[in-house]
Amino acid sequence: MVFKEFKIIRVNLTREKIRVEELDEADARLFLGGKSLGTLFIYREVPPGTDPLSPYNKIVFSAGFFNALVPGASKISVVSKSPLTNLIHDSSSGDFFGPLLRKAGYNAIIVEGASRDPVYLWINNDHVELRDASKLWGKDTSTATRMIRTETSEKASVAVIGPGGENLVRYANITFDIERAAGRGGLGAVMGSKKLKAISVYGDRRPPSAYPEKVKELGKKWYEYFSTNPRFEDTRRYGTTNALLYSAHVGMSPSYNFKKPWIPEDLAAKLAGDEVKKREVEPPWYIHGASCPIKCARYTRTSYKGEEFEVKPEYENLAMLGAATGVFDTDAVLYFNRLVDDLGIDSISTGNTIGWFLELVEEKLIDPKDYGIEVKGFGDAKAVEELIKRIAYRKGVGAILAEGVKRASMLLGIGGDRAVHVKGLEAPAWDPRGKRGLAVSYATADVGASHLRGWPRTRDTPSKGPAKDVVESMASSRDWDALMDTLGICRFVSYKKDAVVEFYKLITGEDASLDELLLVPRRAEVLARIYGVLDHLHPPVDDDIPRRWMEPEGEGPLKDEKAFISEEDKIEAIRYYYVLRGWHPELGVPLPETVERLGLGWAREDALKALQVVSRREI
Repeated sequence: MVFKEFKIIRVNLTREKIRVEELDEADARLFLGGKSLGTLFIYREVPPGTDPLSPYNKIVFSAGFFNALVPGASKISVVSKSPLTNLIHDSSSGDFFGPLLRKAGYNAIIVEGASRDPVYLWINNDHVELRDASKLWGKDTSTATRMIRTETSEKASVAVIGPGGENLVRYANITFDIERAAGRGGLGAVMGSKKLKAISVYGDRRPPSAYPEKVKELGKKWYEYFSTNPRFEDTRRYGTTNALLYSAHVGMSPSYNFKKPWIPEDLAAKLAGDEVKKREVEPPWYIHGASCPIKCARYTRTSYKGEEFEVKPEYENLAMLGAATGVFDTDAVLYFNRLVDDLGIDSISTGNTIGWFLELVEEKLIDPKDYGIEVKGFGDAKAVEELIKRIAYRKGVGAILAEGVKRASMLLGIGGDRAVHVKGLEAPAWDPRGKRGLAVSYATADVGASHLRGWPRTRDTPSKGPAKDVVESMASSRDWDALMDTLGICRFVSYKKDAVVEFYKLITGEDASLDELLLVPRRAEVLARIYGVLDHLHPPVDDDIPRRWMEPEGEGPLKDEKAFISEEDKIEAIRYYYVLRGWHPELGVPLPETVERLGLGWAREDALKALQVVSRREI
C-alpha cells in the first residue's frame, strides 16, 4: 500500500508549470526516499556533462522514508549535480521540512529549468504555487525566512538561500528554518542559478503506514529510551560543540589548515563545550523538533564588536571557522558562524578555503596587497570576517575563493599542495592521520571529502597496521549511515538495527531483513559512481587524498603519523574497497554483474560504458 502512494511535485521554472506525479512502485521499493531516491532522479534526468549551474541541472528535495513517523527521523536530503565537484551530491538537513513535506502528502520535490525572475515555492497540503520573490532577493537567510513565514504560515518550514547562493558561490548552502542547513556541495548555488529563492512547506496529515497504532506505540518506546538514557547525556548537554577537545587531543583537528592537528587543551577549550555553554540561551522563538528525543541543538547569545546576536554552533562550524583559520576568540568565531549562516555559505568549505589562503600569506607565497586586502596570516580575525563577506558577494579576491579551494589554487597558480580537498570538496574538521582507515573513506566517498560516509571501527592510528584491515568495517559503517540518510534518521539518534527493521515492517506491512535494507543505499552509491565516471571522474587517480595528509604530524601524541603507512598501503586499501563493493579491482568502476545483482539491470549498459571510458583514459 505505502509504495503505491509515493507522490512527487515536479516544478518547471522555465515554463512556470507544476504537476504532481506518482512514482513507479518498483522505484519506490528499490530506493525508498532521502539520499537514495534523490540520487536516482538526478542519475536518470540530468545527463553526464551537464553544467551544474545551467537550467538543465535539477535539484531534488527528497524526504526521508521514515519522516513524520519515527522519532528522530527529521532529515530531508537535497540532491543535485554539484557545482563544486560536478558529482551527484546529497546533503541532509532537519528539523521540520522533511516531516512537513510528508504531512503535506509528498515524498519529494523535483525542480527543473530556471525562472527569469526570482520566485519561491509555497506548498500547503494540496495547494502548490509559485510566488514572486523579487523583494526577497538579496535578503539574508534569517530575514527572508521571517518574511516568507509572514506571507505563508508561521507554522511553515522554509528552505532558503542567501546572497551566497544568489551570487553562485560554489559552496553556497541551503538554510532551513534559520539554523539548519544542507551545507555541502554548493546546492544553494544551484537554487540561485534557477532564481529559486526558497521553498516554504506546511502539511498537517500523518503519512500512511500499514499499522499506524503500532508505529506510534513503538515510537513512544524509543522516544523514552533516547530521552532518558544516560548514554546520550553528553550529547544532550553539549550537542557537538565539545568535539574540538577530543579531536585536538588525539591529533585529528583541522587547526591552521590541517598543519597542526594536535593543539594544547587550553587552546582547544576556547572553542569547546564549556566555553560555548557559558553563552547558552533558549530563544523564545525557537522550538526543538517535536520528533527529536535528544534535542541536542544549543543556542548561544553573545556580542562581537558591539553587535549582539544569537547563533547555534556545531563542532564543524567552530573548528573550521576557528581552529582551521587559527582564530581562537570564541565570540569572533561565533560571529563568523552567524555571518556564514545569514549569507548562506558552507562553514566547512568557507573555513577550509580561508585557512588555505591564510597559509599562503603566512608562508609569504602571496602578498595579500596584490589582491586588495590586508591579511596578517593565521589568527587574523578581522581578515577572516572580511573574506567571508567578500566570498558571499564575490568581491575582489572573494570571487576567486568563492570557487572553492581546488579551483582557487588553479586560478592563483599556487598552493595546490596545500589545498585540503578530495575531488574538489573541501575536507571537514577531522584529520584522518588520527584514525587508521579513515582516509580510505575520504578517498572513496561518492561526494568527495566527507566525514559522514563511514568510519572504521578501530581506535588504532594508521601506523598500527595496514589500512586494508579496517576497510570492511568502514564500508559497513558507510552502508548504515547512508541508510539513515535514506530513512531520514538523524545520526545522533542511534537506533539499534533490529528497531529500524521493525519500524520498516510496521510502516510497509512487509517483511525485510537488514541486509535487504542495506542494499538500498548501495544502489545509490553504484549509480553515483557510474554517473561520475561518465561525467569526468577518473578512478583510481581521483580516489586520492591531499598531500597534506601524507605529511607526518609534527607534534603531540601522534607525532610522525600519516594517513597511510605508505603509498602502497593506500593503493592496497582502496583496491580492497573496490573488491568489497563488486567494482573492478583496478579501475574502480561497478561491474555489470554487480549492477544486475542490485536489481539495476537497466543500468548495465551504463556500467559497461563506464568501464570502457576509464580503461581508455591515460593515468
